[in-house]
Amino acid sequence: MEYFFQEFSGFHGTLVKPYYWLYHSQHCSRCPYHIRTGEESRVTYGEFYQAFGFPYGPTNPENKQLTFYEIKDFTGRVLQKGHATNCNSCNIHVESILFEEHGYLDFNLYCHQSVGYLTLYSNYTPCDEYAHCCATKMNDFLIRYPQIRMDIYFSQLYHVDENNPSSLWNREALRTLAGHWSRVTVNPISNRIWQTILYDFVREVPAATLHQPILPARASADSYNAYMIHLITGVKPYFVDVPPEPKAPVVVHRQDFPTVNANHISVPQPQHGSYPYIPVLGPSVPIRPVPIPAYHGGHIGIRSKPKQVVRHLNMPTDRNQETDLEVFLPNARKMNEVVVTEKVVKKKGKDKREKKKKKKRERS
Repeated sequence: MEYFFQEFSGFHGTLVKPYYWLYHSQHCSRCPYHIRTGEESRVTYGEFYQAFGFPYGPTNPENKQLTFYEIKDFTGRVLQKGHATNCNSCNIHVESILFEEHGYLDFNLYCHQSVGYLTLYSNYTPCDEYAHCCATKMNDFLIRYPQIRMDIYFSQLYHVDENNPSSLWNREALRTLAGHWSRVTVNPISNRIWQTILYDFVREVPAATLHQPILPARASADSYNAYMIHLITGVKPYFVDVPPEPKAPVVVHRQDFPTVNANHISVPQPQHGSYPYIPVLGPSVPIRPVPIPAYHGGHIGIRSKPKQVVRHLNMPTDRNQETDLEVFLPNARKMNEVVVTEKVVKKKGKDKREKKKKKKRERS
């Protein structure tokens, strides 16, 4: 097996030269070391924002591709982590550098027979355009190694709009990759996955950013990516953790009653809250206000309104229907009303004697 790359030791990792004919170029700042491993794979926070659009929303840098990867064994232990970038001077995409036959990932799997998982965090989805065929190379890689499980995370879709002439090829490539389910998953980067990338691959991250929730513009873009990848591939992404949109809270302001002055009467002015940050949003993303924390004073008590208790009773039935008394009166007893009527009973013997007397009277 022949390999077309060279590996050099760095301060905390290695610098990899994937092609022997690459050299330093003014058109590409990364040449010739487009693959970096270990701690050398960490990028600055500014570079991460330009490529992935975190946390303020998509930036669409089509001339910059950045992919972080993790190689794990069957137990989940990380064997190697690193990143790969595209080459602008030679017009080579990241997937071509990593997944081509006899490439760098082939070498890793040749050296580590226990590789079982491969995780990718890319700023763009793989394309299948004529000059690159990135998705085709990834598909061939999966066929060569049927034991590998691959999870692909992306922050932006690459040339899938209907107006783009390459959209049909790229959509079909995504459907082909998603067709390897459940070995392959294609998911948008979302809530907690952003924090995982920040901890493992980014340096000089502000402390507030590590604990700051996802901004509305970024959350909206992640939701849109989840909808589009489901629409294109027909497979629902399974690793999406998008925070719900915040509801408008009831803001309680502290009211300070002014002191009355004989010469001047002061009128209390309404307090205006300030937002902790101002996100840079695109023209199509609506601005959602950040909830303002409510003020709770130490000596001011907020009285809560009493709860209204509603008891539901059984409604009376129709008048034409019989009413069950046990529903309303549990101790009631049913009473049967008996009507007694008097009737004159005449004896047969008495009637015969009266008839005989009557006949005798008629004869006489």
